Amino acid sequence: MAKTSTQPPRLTVLMPVYNGGTLLRPAINSILNQSFADFEFLIIDDGSTDGSLEVATSFADPRIRIESNGRNLGLITTLNRGLDLARGNYIARMDADDIAFPSRLSRQLDFMEARSDVGLCGTWYEWESEQGKAIMKPPVDDRLIRFFLIFDTVFAHNTILFRRKFLDDHHLRYDPEYRHAEDFELWTRCSRLTRLANVPKVLLRYHYHADNTSNRHRKEQVRTADRVRCRYLLDLGLIPTDEECHIHTDLIQFRFYGDTKDLEGAAAWLLRLTEAACKTLDLPEQFVLQELSRYWYGACGALADQGPSVYRLFRSHPCAKHAKLGYHAKLQARCMLRKPIPTPTCNRPSVPTSVRKES
Repeated sequence: MAKTSTQPPRLTVLMPVYNGGTLLRPAINSILNQSFADFEFLIIDDGSTDGSLEVATSFADPRIRIESNGRNLGLITTLNRGLDLARGNYIARMDADDIAFPSRLSRQLDFMEARSDVGLCGTWYEWESEQGKAIMKPPVDDRLIRFFLIFDTVFAHNTILFRRKFLDDHHLRYDPEYRHAEDFELWTRCSRLTRLANVPKVLLRYHYHADNTSNRHRKEQVRTADRVRCRYLLDLGLIPTDEECHIHTDLIQFRFYGDTKDLEGAAAWLLRLTEAACKTLDLPEQFVLQELSRYWYGACGALADQGPSVYRLFRSHPCAKHAKLGYHAKLQARCMLRKPIPTPTCNRPSVPTSVRKES
């Protein structure tokens, strides 16, 4: 079923498909209409039951190369199969329900050709949901990317462009032990071996909808991502205890609970985290404390029902000195009224510049 040519392409576009529905055809067209043309388009059908395979085979473009798993093997197996089958020097990820803007491949390829020290890059992107659209600008610089990996993935998975030699030289593939957070886990491993980057240009429209894997498997994804976060702390030179791992993930996920003694433990952990981030990533202390202040505010806000002592503890921490002024006023009022931050607010995504979604 696969269509191949004797001359290897410069780039492989890898698209796993499982029940792509009405969004599949425009997603395929967005790749075929790229300004850069020297690529193979590797589409792997993962046992679709909605006619997606038939949609893919209806295109006559010779750059399309179609493989079928025959049955549903899951995203990780399909992605790893695609990485093994890819013939291009670069591999671009693409989802079956998104739109790549015409210059996406050329812009990323030019960036990677100019930056031999970068093993993979993503891009800025347009996030589209039923609530509207937003421009998402994840960090561009390697140091900032590695800093924000403390909290969550900082790439939209479907914007990634890999250097194939980098993947093969280091035997890098998606790990099935980290299902639903396999991309986040892979980025943390890559960060030890190469520089990471995001191209500061909006090059893809990202569809976010209720049927995304991240919505259907949210609880499992959070648990798996927490494992990645705790393991990543080792890369910062930290060896957290089990209690510190719980503190860290609860802070990051805005689900902190307990009493003032627990809050003191969180305060100490944030200081350790600040010291490690400044030392390992060579970041200014003021920047790190400012970024961590939202989590310190979230933890204190969750315990505001315990009164003014919580505000005094908040104010005494170095994070508070670099926090938004609004945090001080809001928390002081909450502590006076003993009105904690409600759970839905505490459970908001930890890194608003990056939204996770899987095919």
